[in-house]
Amino acid sequence: MTDIGMVLGRLGNKLVTEVAPKLEGDYSGGHAAMAGFMAVMAGEAWDGAADRLVNEIAGMRGLFALAGHDVAVPESSSVKVSDLTVERDALAQELITLQAALETKGDEASRDLNTKIWMHLMATAMIRMPSPPEFPEPEPA
Repeated sequence: MTDIGMVLGRLGNKLVTEVAPKLEGDYSGGHAAMAGFMAVMAGEAWDGAADRLVNEIAGMRGLFALAGHDVAVPESSSVKVSDLTVERDALAQELITLQAALETKGDEASRDLNTKIWMHLMATAMIRMPSPPEFPEPEPA
């Protein structure tokens, strides 16, 4: 079983559509449903994690290239989520430093690059937002 996203999705669907409706009381049924929602969203996040990280890294490296800013952060030697996260986090620290410097300048090129950085940050935040899972109607109790 190596497809974590599929496993979490099936587990979540089962909890929401079959287990939660059969539990007595709002409290336990609500907890089962919430666990199901969380499992589905975790599966979605797991499935897209490496792709999201690779795109964030490429976006930040592109911003540094536009700025003519050399970055000492080495490229990850693998596509493991943990390795990509280390690279992304190091680049993010560099980006914070670059952005802070840009915000003290008043020239048009600095303002333009700062706008591009904010657009990148907004886009990556939106991509990280979980989408609401869609479930079939619960089975009758």
